[in-house]
Amino acid sequence: MLNFDLETESQGTSTLVRVRGDFDIQVAEHVTQRLMEIEASRPEALVMDLSGLSFLDSSGMGVIAAADGRAREAGRRFVVVNPPYGVRRAFEVSALDEVITVSDDLAAVYP
Repeated sequence: MLNFDLETESQGTSTLVRVRGDFDIQVAEHVTQRLMEIEASRPEALVMDLSGLSFLDSSGMGVIAAADGRAREAGRRFVVVNPPYGVRRAFEVSALDEVITVSDDLAAVYP
């Protein structure tokens, strides 16, 4: 049994994706598929709430980086919200936080 959950909700032209548990190689393909399904509806903003993550490996970071790249190509805003300390540190060490937008205030980026 996987320690993972992904929930989505939409308000207006924004979509929120809540990811909980272990975001690793076992779920990376599933998350990519779900994000691409969401992106197909052309939201103006895609917000990933990572506050419920217990683990993120390099494959999960790759999924997030790829989603950011697709958002840039589509002219869509992509924001990661509330990454736990360990995830934020991984973003800093990899310099991913210099590429993607990271916020600690969900209300500021999602209606």
